[in-house]
Amino acid sequence: MDQQSVRKVVTHNYPEDSIIEYSESGRSYTYNIIEEGNYPPAAYLKYTKQKNPVYWIYYGNECQYQIKSEKSSSDAASLYTKALDPETKTRYSGPHVFGLQLEVLQQARDTKRRATTLKPFNNLTITGQNNRAKKIAKSVHAIFDQTAIKSVIHKPILKSIEFNIKDQHFYFSIGKEDVEDTKHKARATVEACDKGQITRGGYQNLASVCHNLPREWLVFSERKKITQEIKDIIPISLINMSPSSDNSVNSEVHIDDVDIINNVQQSIGKGGRRNIIDILKYLIPGLIKKGVIHVTNPKIHLRISGDGRNVGKKVKHVMVTFSILDDKDTLQQPDSHYTIALYSDIEKYEMLHTALEYLIMELRKLKEEGLIDDQGIKWKFDLYFSSDWKFLVICLGMNAVNSKCFCPWCEISKEQQGNFSYEWTISKNMDQVCENYKFSKGHIQPPLFDMIPLQNWVPDELHMMLCITDVLWRLVIDELKSRNTWGDKASNVIVKEMKCICVRFHFWLEEGSTNWQYTSLMGQDKLTVLQHFDLGKLFPHSRAVQIRSLWNNFYLLHNAVKDPKTDVIQFSNDARAWLHQFLDSSFYQTSDITPYMHVLVYHIPEMMHIHRRFGLAAFSCSAVEKKTISKFLTSLEKQQKMVK
Repeated sequence: MDQQSVRKVVTHNYPEDSIIEYSESGRSYTYNIIEEGNYPPAAYLKYTKQKNPVYWIYYGNECQYQIKSEKSSSDAASLYTKALDPETKTRYSGPHVFGLQLEVLQQARDTKRRATTLKPFNNLTITGQNNRAKKIAKSVHAIFDQTAIKSVIHKPILKSIEFNIKDQHFYFSIGKEDVEDTKHKARATVEACDKGQITRGGYQNLASVCHNLPREWLVFSERKKITQEIKDIIPISLINMSPSSDNSVNSEVHIDDVDIINNVQQSIGKGGRRNIIDILKYLIPGLIKKGVIHVTNPKIHLRISGDGRNVGKKVKHVMVTFSILDDKDTLQQPDSHYTIALYSDIEKYEMLHTALEYLIMELRKLKEEGLIDDQGIKWKFDLYFSSDWKFLVICLGMNAVNSKCFCPWCEISKEQQGNFSYEWTISKNMDQVCENYKFSKGHIQPPLFDMIPLQNWVPDELHMMLCITDVLWRLVIDELKSRNTWGDKASNVIVKEMKCICVRFHFWLEEGSTNWQYTSLMGQDKLTVLQHFDLGKLFPHSRAVQIRSLWNNFYLLHNAVKDPKTDVIQFSNDARAWLHQFLDSSFYQTSDITPYMHVLVYHIPEMMHIHRRFGLAAFSCSAVEKKTISKFLTSLEKQQKMVK
């Protein structure tokens, strides 16, 4: 381009005003600038010493044709239109084709180009990264809206936008929040966290990598609301208890976590309770809706249960629950057993009497007067009790299991075990025991739940099986010792066989003792040993066959107890036959019979008949035991905060 500048006059207030007036060599133009366009890069422009620049236009599929003009850009544009259509009278302005080469517009373009130069994403602050991601999401949303206008029939709705920038993940929810839907999801998440025992920190980590989950703060805000709602409906009351001086635990330790042990030990002397009537009023509408109970026959079969978990060697965590036997389909679920009392100390009559004082009054009222619900319907109650042996006899005010008169249901003594000339039946009566418990064999205190008929006190069939299995296993170990075949070889064989059947097991010598100790098996492991342990690895073939027969017959009895279709008479005959086999001269002695064996042979058949409506499996306490210690510690900590 010639360096001699042609006199140009530009009148403007750009970019505040889009109108630019331009005059040159006696010609004037008025332009309305709609937007600065994209101009050819500098490499496409060349300077010339000629008076006027040369304007070129290349066209065709492969740009094989060309037009040039030395007059002006407008002349080049007109020649181009003539080349395309010789008959046309249309004329184009040069700036429309080559751009308006004004300094003010060049400055605006340069400013805009500099403004759109983005800083590298990794160099941005977290706020800057989030803002850039929001701009991208906003642009995507705008593009979607433009496309959605063309699909009115299908009514597409954009719910969320999700993308990655570098290694950063971004998720944006689109549109107005559905408050009810959000609340429903948050409450469902609270329920899932409770059932899965997911902590707040654990859920926070989960929500950070799964963006379609409700936010952590929202979920736990909803939890607080739910907790407060339940507290308003079913208040938690504190129980002040005098700590027991007997702070030793004689059985196996269930919880050995140091933090939990310290936490529970600090809680000794404190407990919590809830009114069973409040809980029932809350549950009844849902049970009616599910068809579990019916207003046409307003009766509820309510079962009380209790369990103590050993926390370290000093204290137990004791809980008392109730369940609705009519709700058969959920009885094996821990959440269907509702906690009504909870304390940290030992299982002892005096402690339970203090903790359950209000519950005892409520149960007596339910038994005698029933319950009128919020709809004015009066419900009658049949009451039941089920637990392991220790908890059951404590609540009945009886001696320990190893006492002379041990049975809660009949007056058998230890000396009479194995005497098949007696027909032991449920002969004790709750009214007679309450009238004068001192004259009832084995009783040393009044029963705590005297409103529950004695025939409705049902032992936990699972615990019965576990305890008898323990005896059968101990007798095998004792027999090995008596045969002088005990030692490293026998213990190694046992450990190896246990490994083969996928049971963790080992022996050890206590410090300063010559007595071997061995792993206390859990429930499922005991069943596995009872079914699959190869006794031939320890005994001669004939003896192994004898013991295996005894074990198999007991396993059949265990399955029959749980089966509601079991023929009671056949079961009674099989149970007695098994006890005869147990006392065979080639097996064991009368002194080896345990209270649970007596109950299995003489009282379980009666109970199967009495409670055939529900089946003895309905009285299993495995679901109660599954109510984990951590869940109850959480509720206990909340109660303690109320005191502080």
